[in-house]
Amino acid sequence: MNKAESRLYIRVRNQLVIDIESGALKPNDSLPSERMLSEKFKVSRMTARQALIQLEKEGFAYKDGRRCRFVSEPIVNYDLTKTISFFASAATETSELCIAVISRETIVANEEQCDRLNLSLGGEIHYYSRLCRLGSKPAFIEEEYVSAARFPGLWEHDLAQPLSLLFERAYGIRSVRDKVTISQIYFPTKILNTLELEEAASGILLEQTVFDEADQPISFGCQFWRGDVARFSADIRY
Repeated sequence: MNKAESRLYIRVRNQLVIDIESGALKPNDSLPSERMLSEKFKVSRMTARQALIQLEKEGFAYKDGRRCRFVSEPIVNYDLTKTISFFASAATETSELCIAVISRETIVANEEQCDRLNLSLGGEIHYYSRLCRLGSKPAFIEEEYVSAARFPGLWEHDLAQPLSLLFERAYGIRSVRDKVTISQIYFPTKILNTLELEEAASGILLEQTVFDEADQPISFGCQFWRGDVARFSADIRY
């Protein structure tokens, strides 16, 4: 693509963003086809295609099938300095949050898991995985571990809710500190399928350990985020 074509596709992209942000194009609306954009903006099909691809890269659009693209749900801002639990903060801000439990089991912890949760070897842990949807789109999968001795009867509770609130209400254990590592990875097939992504898609891995008031670990795990649904931020003061 030469410089002239590059300027043209940015112009098309910018107008589509204006239409999305103004509400002229609403979440899950079909975006104009390459042919329609080509005719409207008097550009080549290649230029129109590049504009649509750019929207997808920036999270303004998503694909359903080979050709069709739709307007994405608004991107969520996850401010890591304000909350330990995305579930807890999102539950108070949007009615579009939906949590589904994928699996759960109680197992004997291995050496690494015992170390992460400050347990003696041979201790049992609860493992659970959950899918979070924002609107119609799967946003991330969470896989998490907690001590079975510390959370007896956990499976008797509804896990499709913010668990930091459940832990405080049902067990008197309050989360006060969170250690987070964020990196970009290529998702394994199981994660790709659950998040409804195409083959070889990448996303965000958020690894998290949560601590209580005595600075003891409550839980550890990871979240596999689609890269087009959230923006991570932090308000850092000196």
